[in-house]
Amino acid sequence: MALFARLRSRPHPALAAAALLLVTISSNLLLFRGQALATSFLIESPADGAVLGDGNLVLVDVVARESQPGAVNRVEIAVDDGLWEAATHSTADPTRWRYFWSDPSPGRHQIQARALGADGNAGLTHSISVDVQDRWTSSFIVDNPYAVHGRFRKGELHTHSTFSFDGWSSMHPGDLAQTYKRYGYSFVAITDHDVVSYPRELISDDFLVVPAYESTSESGHITAIFSTRVVPPDQPAQARLDFIRDSGGMAILNHPTWQVGWSGTDLGTLQGCFAIEIFNGMTSTDHRAARAVRMWHDLLNARGHARRLWAVATDDAHDPQAMNRGWVMVKSPALTEDAIRGALQRGAFYASNGPSFAALGVLDGSITASSPDAATIRFIDQDLNVVHEGPPGWSGYYPQGTERWIRVEAVTADGKTAWSQPFWLLPNAPDAGILRPLH
Repeated sequence: MALFARLRSRPHPALAAAALLLVTISSNLLLFRGQALATSFLIESPADGAVLGDGNLVLVDVVARESQPGAVNRVEIAVDDGLWEAATHSTADPTRWRYFWSDPSPGRHQIQARALGADGNAGLTHSISVDVQDRWTSSFIVDNPYAVHGRFRKGELHTHSTFSFDGWSSMHPGDLAQTYKRYGYSFVAITDHDVVSYPRELISDDFLVVPAYESTSESGHITAIFSTRVVPPDQPAQARLDFIRDSGGMAILNHPTWQVGWSGTDLGTLQGCFAIEIFNGMTSTDHRAARAVRMWHDLLNARGHARRLWAVATDDAHDPQAMNRGWVMVKSPALTEDAIRGALQRGAFYASNGPSFAALGVLDGSITASSPDAATIRFIDQDLNVVHEGPPGWSGYYPQGTERWIRVEAVTADGKTAWSQPFWLLPNAPDAGILRPLH
C-alpha cells in the first residue's frame, strides 16, 4: 500500500503527522510437534524493512489460513520484544486476526506474530522489521488530536452532590465519586454550585478525583475544573472566565441551549474557555443537542484552528438515576491530574452519550474510525455536510483539501452518538533553502 512517508517535506513543527498504518502479517507453513496449524502465515504488507510514516495507531492484520477448522485457537502480537497481546479474530473473515498497535515512535521496530493451538503452545511465528518516520506527503497535514501516547479513560466533567443547593436527591461527594468508579469511570469532577467538593481521599492508582465546581449565574453556568478557588457568581461571564484561568483552572461553557445558557453573541466574544457542552444529560433533548452541535460548528468556524474549542458530553446529574448519561473518553499516558489536564487541553478525547470508538486517527491520509457498538460512522465537514458514511467496523474519509476541518460521529441505531474533536487541515510547508542574493 502507498504510505504517506514519501515526499521530502516536513510536518508542521507543532504537529506529529498522524496516521493509522495497516500491517498485514502471515508466514510460510510451519510445523509444531509434527502438526500444521495453518497452511499459510505470511507477511504480505508491508515488506520487511519498509519505511512507514509515524502514526497514532497501527492496525496489525494477521492472516492465518488453518489446516483444519479451529486449529488456530489464538493469535498474539508483540512489538520490540514487548509483552505478547491477543489479536481479535475477525467475524467477517475467519482467516484474519486484528491487533491495534498504539502510537509507534519514530525509529526501527520489530513486529512479531505467533499462532497458538488449542493446547496454548505456539506453533507458528513470524516477524518483520519496519522503520517508522515522521513525514507527510500531501499539500496539507491532517492535524490529528489523537496522535498522542496513552489509552482512553472514561471521565465525568459535570455532576452534583448533596453539597449543591439543588442536590437534595443526590449523594454525598464521596459516595457519588465511588458510584462513578463502579460505573467504570477512571476520573470524576464533582461540580457543585459555587462549592468545591473534592474527596481527595478516594484518589488511587486506578481512580482520580479532580477539584472542580460550577460557577452559577443567570448570565450563564461555567464549569471550572482543576480549580479550588471559587469565583464570586455575581461577576460578569468574562470576569469569571478570567478568574478561573488565572487561578489555574480550565473552563467549560455549560448547556448552551438551555434556558440558562449562552447566546451566539456571548459565544462569539467570550475568551478563556477550552470546551463547550454539546450534550448535557439533564437539559439535552434531541433538538437542543442538534442546536448545540450547530453552535459548536459556528464557533469553530469563527475562531479558527488557533483558538479552536473542544466539545464535551456530561451528566449534570442531580440524582443517582441521572448518572452515566454523558461522558468523555480521554486519551492519556497515565491517570494523573497533569496527564488528564494535558489531554483535555490538546483535545485528545471524544464525547459520548453511548457508543465508543475502537480506533480513531489517520490511515495513509484517510481520517479513519471504527466502533464496536455503533450502527454507522459519519464524517462531517465544517458546514455540517455528511461527506461520507460507512460501516462501524472500519470506515475512512480522504479529505479533498477544500475542507477546513472534519469531525467523526459514531451513531447507534437509537441515535446515541460519540463525537470526535475536529481534524483540521493545515498547509504542509516543504523544506526551504536560503537563496543567495543575485548580483
